[in-house]
Amino acid sequence: MRTFLFAGLGLLGLALGGLQFMASADEASDAEVKKAEGTFVLVSGEFKGNDLPDSLTEVSTLTNKSGKHTAVVGMIKIIGTHKLNPTKKPREIDSKDTEGPYAGKSYKGIYTLDDTTFKVCFAPPGQDRPTEFTTKSGTGELIHCWKRK
Repeated sequence: MRTFLFAGLGLLGLALGGLQFMASADEASDAEVKKAEGTFVLVSGEFKGNDLPDSLTEVSTLTNKSGKHTAVVGMIKIIGTHKLNPTKKPREIDSKDTEGPYAGKSYKGIYTLDDTTFKVCFAPPGQDRPTEFTTKSGTGELIHCWKRK
């Protein structure tokens, strides 16, 4: 009987610990979303192993607010939602666009974020999350680096 009691208490402890971890992960995500809020300008990027043209960096902006994003990249407007997970290494971002070239599609990426810079690397929709900030010809991966306005 005592063994069952200790086993039950152990399972309860694991369950409560798991709930606490989930709560702290959600809190970390909420704090990260707040940190990512604001308006950014594109300073550099890479697609399929090639640098993005300077003409795009001069006219591209990103606005994040409450887990929603609006990017204007040249003549293209992209609107959607994103979720940040700062507890993973590298940090993870999941995004779904409602408007733009990937409207209705979800895609996975990694990111870094500090007080002035937000850098992301995305895989194309439906592909595995990248594990490093590199792109190669034929992969469709995209890196973009934004500086806070």
